[in-house]
Amino acid sequence: MAARLKTCTSSICRFRLARRAAARSRSPRSCAIGSLVGQLAETDEQARQLLADGFARWEAPLRRGLYSLQERGKLELNADPDRLATATLAAIQGGLVLTQTRRDPEQLAIAVDAAYDHLRSYATAGADSSRRYRA
Repeated sequence: MAARLKTCTSSICRFRLARRAAARSRSPRSCAIGSLVGQLAETDEQARQLLADGFARWEAPLRRGLYSLQERGKLELNADPDRLATATLAAIQGGLVLTQTRRDPEQLAIAVDAAYDHLRSYATAGADSSRRYRA
C-alpha cells in the first residue's frame, strides 16, 4: 500500500486506500464522538454542545475543501458545499456505526464509496478525472 500512497495525490484517494486496509484487517472501528452521542446528547446539554463542536471541527475541513474546489471551478456552482460536507460526515458516521454494530469493516467502505460517488456527481466537466482512483 505504501507504493500506492506515493502515487495517490488526493486526500480522498489516500483515505480510500486506508479504508481498504482497515477493511482487510477485519477489526471493527468506531468513532469516539459518535459513541458518546447516544449516551449523552439527550441528557447533558453541555456534553451535547461539546459533541456538536467536535463534529463541527471534523466537518470544517471538508467544507473548506469543497468551497476551494468550487472556487477553482472543479465543483459545480449549483453544488452546496455546506450540505455536501454534512452529507459526507453523515455517511462516514453511519458507516462507522454499521461497522461497529455488524463487526464488519466493509460497512465503512460502502459508506465512503457512496459519499465519494455523491461528491463526484457534482464535479465539473473540467475537473481532473485522471486522478480519480477506485481503491
